[in-house]
Amino acid sequence: MLESKVLVIKIGSNVLTQSNGLPDLDRMQHLVNQIQGLISAGKKVVLVSSGAVAFGRQALPLPEKLNPVFKKQIWASTGQIRLINQYQQLFEILNQPIAQILVTKEDFRDRKHYLNMKNCIEVLLQQGILPILNENDTVTITELMFTDNDELASLTAAMINADTLMLLTNVDGIFTGNPAEPGSELVEKVVFQMPEVSNYISATKSSFGRGGMLTKYTMAKKVRRPGNSGHYCQRKA
Repeated sequence: MLESKVLVIKIGSNVLTQSNGLPDLDRMQHLVNQIQGLISAGKKVVLVSSGAVAFGRQALPLPEKLNPVFKKQIWASTGQIRLINQYQQLFEILNQPIAQILVTKEDFRDRKHYLNMKNCIEVLLQQGILPILNENDTVTITELMFTDNDELASLTAAMINADTLMLLTNVDGIFTGNPAEPGSELVEKVVFQMPEVSNYISATKSSFGRGGMLTKYTMAKKVRRPGNSGHYCQRKA
């Protein structure tokens, strides 16, 4: 981490919300302070933040019978405003300018969109502005969606040639069994020489996010294929 120059940090939905579904503003403040500390130390940071749908859901109850796709579009579009406004308030106190970038998977498939996005992020970083990315859930449909923001973060890290990808989560990491069982042990470090550890990982996903530890492990393998020089780090926030 100390040697890293360009970092992509992904914050999951469950990291930003309490168990009752309300935003965890104290944790958000803590993370903002840490990110600002990295920027002040001369690091270039790109933040990929989930949380729009969760922020929208807790603020705007909708009828149970409403189409699930419509629900998600409403929560994403209203919640994104709340999410980015919260970041704006917290970073403004620290005199850190931010920018919002909403993307879809198609932006990574279309060459012109890809280059425009890459150039935009790089010029923001050059000017000391923190880019905050999220999937544009308002306009994406199932077959065009990212697996989750872990995938968006890994694609972004590859695009800007970041040397560190950090995925923050609300669990300690990969265990050899159910973490609730006494015999389960935390796998402190996963390297290529180790036996396959995916059999340990449950496909269970968090309350608000689409992803889980299996996706994080898959994305980590992709960004750390032999020949890639970057670092992957999964940490509990």
